[in-house]
Amino acid sequence: MNKIERVRAAIAGQPVDHPPMTIWYHFGNQHSSAEVTAQVHLEFFAHYDLDLLKLMNDFDYPNPPGHEVMATPADLQRLERFEVTKSPFGAQLQAVERIAKALKGKALFVDTMFNAWNTLRRNLTKEATEPLMSTHPEAVERALGVINENLIAYALATLERGAAGIFLSVPASEEFVTREQYERFMRPLDLALLNAVRGKGECHILHAHGAKLYLDRLLEYPAHVLSWADLNGGPSIAEARRRTPLTLMGGIDHVKFPYSSATLLRAQVAAARAQAGETKFILAPGCSVATYSFPPLIQAVRDAARR
Repeated sequence: MNKIERVRAAIAGQPVDHPPMTIWYHFGNQHSSAEVTAQVHLEFFAHYDLDLLKLMNDFDYPNPPGHEVMATPADLQRLERFEVTKSPFGAQLQAVERIAKALKGKALFVDTMFNAWNTLRRNLTKEATEPLMSTHPEAVERALGVINENLIAYALATLERGAAGIFLSVPASEEFVTREQYERFMRPLDLALLNAVRGKGECHILHAHGAKLYLDRLLEYPAHVLSWADLNGGPSIAEARRRTPLTLMGGIDHVKFPYSSATLLRAQVAAARAQAGETKFILAPGCSVATYSFPPLIQAVRDAARR
């Protein structure tokens, strides 16, 4: 099987010669051009001979002019729709075009996105996130709605340019939000985004980020693949297999990865494959591995996937 056939078969629940394998880390090139971003990803993909490329997305969501942080309801009121190609996301879309051209007919790739709540927290409100949710929930909801509209526009643009799907990071976990906050500030927007791209991609991946997930609610999301840290908070691959028909993505401990031996990592691969079964599984870390992870470790995981 070639790389495209292997990934498509795994998603469809058809026989595969071996599970597709991918891995990723943050390259730290958010200051670079689209050309450099694309080149770094393509070199990484080719060097490790991966089956599926996860394109990292470290370009920032822009603050309104004159603002470093959105800390008040008045600040949030200034958030507006924008043309994604003319924002920092435009560089990412240019990288998508380059990667799509280079991988056409050879491999599929997905583009990373952070959901509206995570975008608000990571890029805009920072430490003001929790106080704003508590004291001005309506202002937060309005801001999230604007952000989500921009994210939907971006998602459609990346799919139009050749991405096979989006890798949507959703921190629906107790260490980030309460269940009530998740239901109010996260879930409706996640569903709106995923429904907007439904039928427009073949490999939408829901990345359930966190150690204490609201997994019962996440399993209802319209996606093709579930990615989560099965070795860092769970549930296990075997349990997830019992709970959902989605293709599963995991098996590798991303937290301890750079300090694990090749022997230990091969054992993780074997255990993951035994739990997952013969198909509907993509071998991957539970989240980003450290950038200082040495090549022999990544190569050992790749080779173990193909035995």
